[in-house]
Amino acid sequence: MFQEWLLRVIPLTYCGLNVYLNLWKIISVGPNGKTSELPSVMKPGFKYCHSCNVNSPPRAFHCPVCETCILRRDHHCSFGAVCIGHFNQRYFVAAIANLMVVAFICTWYNFSFVFTILPNMKASEYWWLCLPHLALVLRYITVYQFFVLVYFASSLTVVIFDGYLLAAQIFCLCRGQTRVEYLLDVQAYNCGFFENVKQALGRRWPFIFISPFIPSPLDSDGISFKTLELDSITKQTKYM
Repeated sequence: MFQEWLLRVIPLTYCGLNVYLNLWKIISVGPNGKTSELPSVMKPGFKYCHSCNVNSPPRAFHCPVCETCILRRDHHCSFGAVCIGHFNQRYFVAAIANLMVVAFICTWYNFSFVFTILPNMKASEYWWLCLPHLALVLRYITVYQFFVLVYFASSLTVVIFDGYLLAAQIFCLCRGQTRVEYLLDVQAYNCGFFENVKQALGRRWPFIFISPFIPSPLDSDGISFKTLELDSITKQTKYM
């Protein structure tokens, strides 16, 4: 019995720890990495950002929250209060992947436990799972059952939201885009799925899900990127 408990707790604890460590790396590394200033020269494909008064390279976009241009900007992460960009996207993907493992297993355990404390629940009573507060007020369930249903509803909410984040990342990786580039229909950097993944998550991307401390070097410096398009980057780059 104790061994079965360890087999459940240790992997979940490890994945949960990975979520927090990757969140720390998201913040500490930042989207621009060690790059404190963007290039002062104007190169082909660059555009001048009137918001922060710098020359912005291809795939870089201004973030109104961070008040600076972000290299290969994907989106602004409210949980970390930092943008997801070129140098910290691998940590974001690893964090939400590990979180999905934890949230899905916890939801499954909670779902099983719901039917342990409510063994005779009918199909017409499944709304209790979504509205436990109303079920408690109407005295269909006890206070103890209410908290069990709340835990289940909370874990299910995390699974749904995290599933959206994970699906959005996979979708953009398949297309060789960031979420900003998808909105602007920039398609110049689609080099095939595995090449797209390597460009975004690094050459050792399968190992990023194990630990944020495993190196996964990026091929790009965040300023120049591989493209298979015949047109110049200048023509393919969209402007906001």
